[in-house]
Amino acid sequence: MLIDFKFQNFRSFNNQQEFTLVASNYEKNLPENTIKHSLAGLSGVDFLSSAAVYGANASGKTNLFLALVSLRNFVVNSFKVDLTFPTCAIPFKLQPSSLEKPSKFEVQFLEDNVRYQYVLSLTAKQVIEESLFAYPLGVCQKWFIRKWNPQTEQYDWKFSSAKVIKGLSAISKRTRPNVSFLSKAADDGHPHLQTVCKWFVNSLRFINLADGFLSPGLSIEQLKRQDKKSQILSYMRAADFDIVDAEIEEKTLSKEEVKEHFPPQLLEWYKSRSEKDVFKSVSVAFSHKSRAGNVKMDFEEEESNGTKRFFSLLGPWLDILKNGYVVFVDELETCLHPLLVIEIIKLFSSALNTKGAQLVFTTHNPLLMDETLLRRDQIWLTEKEQGATHLCPLADYAPRKGEALMKGYLNGRYGGIPFIPNGLIPNEQE
Repeated sequence: MLIDFKFQNFRSFNNQQEFTLVASNYEKNLPENTIKHSLAGLSGVDFLSSAAVYGANASGKTNLFLALVSLRNFVVNSFKVDLTFPTCAIPFKLQPSSLEKPSKFEVQFLEDNVRYQYVLSLTAKQVIEESLFAYPLGVCQKWFIRKWNPQTEQYDWKFSSAKVIKGLSAISKRTRPNVSFLSKAADDGHPHLQTVCKWFVNSLRFINLADGFLSPGLSIEQLKRQDKKSQILSYMRAADFDIVDAEIEEKTLSKEEVKEHFPPQLLEWYKSRSEKDVFKSVSVAFSHKSRAGNVKMDFEEEESNGTKRFFSLLGPWLDILKNGYVVFVDELETCLHPLLVIEIIKLFSSALNTKGAQLVFTTHNPLLMDETLLRRDQIWLTEKEQGATHLCPLADYAPRKGEALMKGYLNGRYGGIPFIPNGLIPNEQE
């Protein structure tokens, strides 16, 4: 579970921004949109199951996601790189002084019922500061603190928790300047830091619908199980796609077919494979109800983009809900009807969400600004000022109870919309 995320000096964000999934005590409606989790040190605090991020094109919505994606990738993969590889720092470029400053990230999350706080500050060449704190009993345990000392040109280290200190000092001596210590220690098999790293590896998920690519592979795999197949088909029918059945079609590929299906960059790898290696293609065909009986249609060639997108989302969606993952989706409404998007969001506040899964998505759809769907503390806005993105919750604008949020948003009361005073049609008199 994600609690909050702070960051600064990254891409279009200059000053520190904070994104939180802590529920506001002032919001009383839609209690089903909150996750009740009793945490030591956070008594009486609830958390949000979903949040929407609005903003004009190029206002920085996606950069919010990229900040967390970059942090995740650095924690998960940096132990693999050599000294020449850059870190995940990408400073704000429109202010010269920011180019000399580090990018900073701070994330609080829950893993195995323990709250953690991870802090990272770094330039493109090296980590400046890195620390990890745990709150197993509500009291802060400083697991490690790493700070670059410009005078000695070395790191100063502190390992304060006797429970986890064993082995960390030796690992620190093997950690390169451009590598996350959390990443290195987890790779070296330190059990406590492996648990922390597991949240970044397994629980944090990102789906980009804006690029038009979403593999149906996981949904197809779930169709192979009868219980999952029934569940997926029930959702497809509920979404009004007139689908009555689905068949998995699997066939062994000949050498010629493999060469046809493989992208050029993988052909050399394929040539090195043994003659005994078998490659298979897996596809799905849906049966649609018609007056003449059921008609089978090929998924890739004959189904609509909306059908493909919804089906491809179902597998990951059910997996996310089952395991309690945190998922970030860029442009959730891509190729989906607004009413279908609403039902997808509602899944996270339904009885299916037993593990505290969370959904954060960017959108341009004002219809979702409905107080029967989202609370005011679930809506966030991005806006640029002198080239820098600012992120704030809708609650900061103190909209009145029962206020028409969609109308207020489209009228520019809360910001987060493009400024087009004269429209796009050129004025011939100018």
